[in-house]
Amino acid sequence: MIKLISLDLDGTLLDPKGQITAASKAAIAKAKAAGLRVVINTGRPVQEAVYFAREAGCDLLVSGAGGGLVVDGGTGQVLRQWDVPEPSARRALELCLSWDVDLIIYAGSEILVTAAYKKEMEEWYPFPAFHEAVTVTEDFWGCMEAHGLPLVKIHGEIGPVRPPVEQLAALPHVTITTSTDHDFELTARGGDKGAALAVIAERYGIPLDQCAAVGDSENDLSVLRVVGMPIVMGSAPENVKAAAARIVPSNGEEGAARAILSCLEPLPESLPL
Repeated sequence: MIKLISLDLDGTLLDPKGQITAASKAAIAKAKAAGLRVVINTGRPVQEAVYFAREAGCDLLVSGAGGGLVVDGGTGQVLRQWDVPEPSARRALELCLSWDVDLIIYAGSEILVTAAYKKEMEEWYPFPAFHEAVTVTEDFWGCMEAHGLPLVKIHGEIGPVRPPVEQLAALPHVTITTSTDHDFELTARGGDKGAALAVIAERYGIPLDQCAAVGDSENDLSVLRVVGMPIVMGSAPENVKAAAARIVPSNGEEGAARAILSCLEPLPESLPL
């Protein structure tokens, strides 16, 4: 029996317009009424994870930064944080700054971007919870040193020329993954969505084999591989679908609602939307 459902945001709970549909909210409410925990487990910052958890009616223990940070959204308490060791963090930033990529730096619970990239994002990333939490700086490492902030994650948006990301993968104690075909994500080794869900599930007293995870990207593989019921969106790459016990329609076809309802016991004969 499934007792906890972990939901990715982009490509999963959020529809193609970046919104949570009425059907998904209704499915979450039905799962909660049946006694299940429903949590957000995302590559986005924890500030956005908490925002969408509240909007969707989810529980407020959330994972953000690709699993690098677990917080109690009700109190703001950081429950677990995986920091990239300083030598690898410094070298990773040096490499990324030498490439033609746009960067979002997750430094502890802080989000660092340059002024130019923030202005650009305001045009195509219309999420107030992100922009209200951002710190603008032209010197990432200097800002981190000045405020004693560790590196939790680097998100890089790739331009026309793909950078040699394998140089990042060669650094000690880091993991490289992706959420789309035009980005890369660097986190501390061991700080991923699977490890983050383990922290949340333990807090709720639920074994991982009684958890379901719903996702669509390579950065979801770590959580899909540790739960009892891995559910993958129909729009996912083939290597992610290979990790699924169940495949549902895309986020443009109410796949998240179907995934949530499919976890209820007994399994409904039909999954109304």
